[in-house]
Amino acid sequence: MNLQFLFKDPIKETLELSPGYEEHASDVWLVKTNNQEVVVRSSKMKEDPNNEFWWGCKKLFGIDPRQVYELEHVNNTLSKLTSIPIPRVIDKGRILTKEFVVVEKLKGQIVGSFIDQPSSVLQSFGEGLAKIHRHKENFVGNPSRSFQVSLKEFNQHMKDALIELVTRFHFKEERIKSMLPEINNLINGLPKPEYSTFVLVDMDPTQFLSDGREITGLVDTEAYVIAPRELDFIALEYVLDVKSAQDFKKGYERVMEIPNLTKCRMPYRYLYRLLEVQGSVDIEGWMGHKTLF
Repeated sequence: MNLQFLFKDPIKETLELSPGYEEHASDVWLVKTNNQEVVVRSSKMKEDPNNEFWWGCKKLFGIDPRQVYELEHVNNTLSKLTSIPIPRVIDKGRILTKEFVVVEKLKGQIVGSFIDQPSSVLQSFGEGLAKIHRHKENFVGNPSRSFQVSLKEFNQHMKDALIELVTRFHFKEERIKSMLPEINNLINGLPKPEYSTFVLVDMDPTQFLSDGREITGLVDTEAYVIAPRELDFIALEYVLDVKSAQDFKKGYERVMEIPNLTKCRMPYRYLYRLLEVQGSVDIEGWMGHKTLF
């Protein structure tokens, strides 16, 4: 890919980067010139989102991974909220309708797993996430506010999205279909969310960098939405174990209390399974996964 149009100085080297997992939606390059070493991001998608995750994210929250210019607002806002370094958007450009952003290169290595990390890494993660969660909004949608659902309407909005997700993507999976009425009943008993905040729908260790002592970067922010913070904890239960969750909790509770997940755990787990945030996992094992918070 010729990225020279984004730079005044001649490019010396372009290296394609992998986020560490398959079927990712982004194109990412490390670009070196005489004066800088930066990262360029764009989207692999050309058509409207049509897989479980991105179709669901657009339906629920109004985000589209092709709109990478949105990262300027997301990253610049997050960087003011948290102690976790977030790459600043330096420049942007497009070829036809394909958007590109140039962002800072942060120090550290991709975190392959949160498990068996030093306690200090998990505590810095917890503290940084809590600082993001201190930011409060009164709607569910995308960070640019071009798509908004009121907190009062969110539970019904989620029910409608679940029905469409099952009909569109999971119609052959009998156990998932048979569970939908039970989940809808649970949603009927949910109070409206207390507030919304920045939530990373595809929460995963591979989105983060570390130097072995602390988290040194949150680099993949395309799936940030405005939603109840409880969703981040639902996702975390699948990527932490007992010890890492305890370390994370220590850091988080320096800033604020962990929310009560009792009523929302099953509906939110079901939603995240339909979105396949960790792939096509057996639904029984997914719903019965160990609770950590």
